[in-house]
Order: sequence, then C-alpha cells, then structure tokens
Amino acid sequence: MHCMKEHTLFRRIRWHLVGWNILVLTLILGFVGAGVYVLTAHQLMAQVDHDLVTQSMTLHDPGHREHDDVGSESHGLNSGFFLLIIGPNGSVLANPQGIELTRVPQTLSPPQFLTMTVNNQPVRLFISPQPPGNSEQGLLLVVGKSLTPVQQALHRLLIGLLLGGAGGLGLSFIGAWFLAGRALIPIEQAFRRQLEFVADASHELRTPLTVLRATADLLDQHRQEPLSANLQLWEDFRHDLARLERLANDLLLLARADLNELDLAVAPVDLALITEDVIRRVTPLAIQRGLQLQFQPSDEHLEVEVDPDRYQQLLLILLDNALKYTPPPGTITVTLQRHGRMAQIRVRDTGEGIAPEHLPRLFDRFYRVDRARTRQQGGAGLGLAIAWSIVHAHRGTIRLESTLGQGTTAIVELPLTSSAVSSHAFGRVKARAGNQAQQA
Repeated sequence: MHCMKEHTLFRRIRWHLVGWNILVLTLILGFVGAGVYVLTAHQLMAQVDHDLVTQSMTLHDPGHREHDDVGSESHGLNSGFFLLIIGPNGSVLANPQGIELTRVPQTLSPPQFLTMTVNNQPVRLFISPQPPGNSEQGLLLVVGKSLTPVQQALHRLLIGLLLGGAGGLGLSFIGAWFLAGRALIPIEQAFRRQLEFVADASHELRTPLTVLRATADLLDQHRQEPLSANLQLWEDFRHDLARLERLANDLLLLARADLNELDLAVAPVDLALITEDVIRRVTPLAIQRGLQLQFQPSDEHLEVEVDPDRYQQLLLILLDNALKYTPPPGTITVTLQRHGRMAQIRVRDTGEGIAPEHLPRLFDRFYRVDRARTRQQGGAGLGLAIAWSIVHAHRGTIRLESTLGQGTTAIVELPLTSSAVSSHAFGRVKARAGNQAQQA
C-alpha cells in the first residue's frame, strides 16, 4: 500500500513536470510562430507594395505606350498587375483588364496604398496622380494586384507552422517524459532513504523509550524500597537514558549538517599530535578486546585546519567501527601521510571485511550490514553518516576500501594548512584560539 501511494505520488509529479514543460514550450512556440507569421506577412505585403510602386513609376514614364494599350492582352484579377484611370469624381475612366470596379473612394489623397475587396478577392491598390501634361487634369493612376497569392502563401505557412508545432510538441512530450523520469530518479531515491531514515529513527527512539518506560514502571512498583535495593534497575535506567541522549545528539548533528549549519571552531592543528592523543585514549579498550592498535605517523610535519573536537569525534567513530568488527587477535593501524596537497588518514583493520554491494551505502543513515549484530553492540548506524558530514564540512573526502576476509580501510583526506582555504571562507565557521589537542 505504501509503495502504491509512493508510485502514485511520483507519477503525479512526473505528469506535472511534463505538463509545465509542454506549457512553457507551447508558449515559446506560439510566440515564435506568431512572430514568424507576422514578419512573413509584413515582408510579403512590403514586397507587393514595392512591386506596385515600381510598376506605377514604369507607367508614369513618358516613353511608355498609352495606358489604354497596357496589359490589354490579359484580363481579370489573376492576370498579375492591373491598371485603372480614375476621374476627378472617383469614376473609372480606363479599365484595360476589365476589373469589376466602377468607382473608388473619393476621400483619397495620393499617393496612397489601399486594400479593397473586388469580386470577393482582396486586392492591393497604389493610387498616384497622373503626371502633368495630360489632356485632362485631376486624373488618378491606380495600379493594383490581387492579394490571393499572398494569402495562399500565408495559409500554407500557417499550416506548416501548426503541423511543425504539433510535431515538435509531440517529440517534446516524449523527451519531457523521459527527462522527467530521469530527473526524478535521484529524488525518488532520496525520498525512499528519507522514509527509511524516519522509520529507522522512530524505531531507534522507540526502543530505549520502551525500555525506559518499563524500567520506570518497575522502579515505581518498588518506590517504598531504598534505591540501593534496586541499583541494577537504576543503572539500566541511566544507561538507556544516556543512549537516548546520544542518539538525539547524533540526529541533531546530522540535521544541522543537512542545513549547512554545522559550526566548526577551526584552528591549525598538528595532525600527528591530535591523532596520537586519540589513539592513546582508545588503546586500553583495544587491549581489553585482545586487539593491537598501531600508529604510523608521517615523516613530514602535517598541519591541517580543522575543528579539533570534530576531528577527534571523526577518528573515534572510525576506530570504534574497527574495534567492533575486528575479532581478536587482530590489528588496527592508523597511518598518516601526505597525498599531494592533502593530509591522508588511513584506519585499517584486519577484520571480516565488507561485501562490495554494501560499500556504496555504508555512509547512509541507519544502514547496517548486519543489523542484529550492530544492535547487540549498541550501534544505531549513524557513525559513518556523521563521519561523512564532519569530513565534508572540512572540505575533505572519505571513502572505504574493503576485501572480505582481509579487513577494511577507511581513508580520509583533509586539506593541509598551506593549501587549505582560510577559516574566514567557511561561511559559518568560527575561529578558535589555541590548539586543544596540543594543550592536552
């Protein structure tokens, strides 16, 4: 049922994306098509007017034959140009092509262009005064041409634009449907992971809350007894409360990282000193588990600009994972070295290793390779997600390399101080005076 709703949701979003794309494209094609049509119509009419003026100038030429003989071999509107001689009162005095027109409007002020309908056909007229020297004064020379060919050309252009636009929209629909589907793939994946995150977070929160509720109920039943009589219940209560607090803090850190609000108090740090300090504190735990913890510093002095607290948290997460998944007797090795303009921290264990299909998702929140075992060890599956957020907040990189049966290596690269961006460029980063690791 949940998958059906999710599928329906993304299908509706896909249709909305395609609809908006087609709408925008339709408007663009409409404006472009209208522009092409209007421009073409204007150019065709301008060409007709130019031809009429040229023909009129030819007829005004004194060397031209008499107007009565011009074009007498052709008749009708479709004979090309036609000629009319208009008298002072607007009556037609000469009509060599036999145009069905007896009068023209008398409110003419030549030279002038005029569009009229003659015999249900549009015609374009150019009216100009007869040159001086004619036997009769006040005559007008009218040269005309049918606009039917122009209208037919515009009609064909309109049909072509409509068919081309429809075909373009059809192809665009197919392309928009394909691209919308491709664009929604990462969104669907992020949405599913978000749903998984919410479900896992709810489960992780519900478990300690349930235990806390049960422990509180037991303590309430023995409220008359001294606390020392129920010391184990009290210790369990405090343990689960601390676990719940850690989980809430981890979720808050990840939420701030998502909003780019993870504040870092950065300072230049000697990488070897701060790493050695963390290893010194973790070594007793490694010995207790029958593991050997080794440190191999770089021959070069490596100084990075980091938040010391966050770096220690990062290293503790990586060491904690190595300790959990390395059976005794095993070895965990922390190596520092220079890699170009970056300082590289490698945490390698000789544990079970991780199958290749799990590696791409290990930095996802609440993702566990072995859920049952991780729960028994007290993990919530947030450690590597937090490590990823810390590293990327420092503009570094982190990746895992693993081989089944041979172990896993976590590789972190952080910019060296000489090549790192100044702390002022970090946006929400605050400078911290002093080096906490060196002070320790």
